[in-house]
Amino acid sequence: MSMATTTRSPCIIHTPCRTPQRPGCRASSSSSSSSRPRASLEFTLEVTEDAADIRAAAACRALAFANYPSDRSTFAIRSAIAMKIDAESAALGRKIHGGSPAEGGEVGHDDIEVVCIVARAPCVGELPVGFDLRALDPQCLSVRECGSSIVVGSLDVNVGANLPSEELLGTLSAGRRAYLSNVSVLDPARRQGVARALIERAMQLGAELGLETMYVHVKVSNV
Repeated sequence: MSMATTTRSPCIIHTPCRTPQRPGCRASSSSSSSSRPRASLEFTLEVTEDAADIRAAAACRALAFANYPSDRSTFAIRSAIAMKIDAESAALGRKIHGGSPAEGGEVGHDDIEVVCIVARAPCVGELPVGFDLRALDPQCLSVRECGSSIVVGSLDVNVGANLPSEELLGTLSAGRRAYLSNVSVLDPARRQGVARALIERAMQLGAELGLETMYVHVKVSNV
């Protein structure tokens, strides 16, 4: 792994794709998941294309990235978050669908395969410990036949030879590789291993796809 920083661009972490050797962390797919209990929060990881999960992942991102002036009213903030959820849900659906915009895909993602990984906490009758309904958006809840859960974290794995934010990569790698985007965790689920587990699962996925390199950029303010 190598790391480079500049005054103009975010921190770039460049690492080979290897399956992490960590106890209790195993590969999963869209039809299976792996339990990851951490502290008081129990969650599972899953590769998903389910519409309810995509909507919940979009809500998770809208809340995780929300940053509004203190003088904004609660109504204004909620309205802005709702619009972000709509936009992100639609965009993520198009990216996963793939293809050109004429074929229902996202602009600039014609030759990029996008996989969404979510971290979900079971919600059976009550919210997980530490979660306050007043601070959440109901759309974080994913209701499926297998049960209800809150998507507490998510990220996208973008796979291709020409990737989003390519200008951040420079000449560190060539060929087909992966770029991690929209790494997000709800506030009450932070510092409990959710982001680490998501990135480790993405590295497993990269290894399964035969990739050698993946990268992610992080704003300096988030380091």
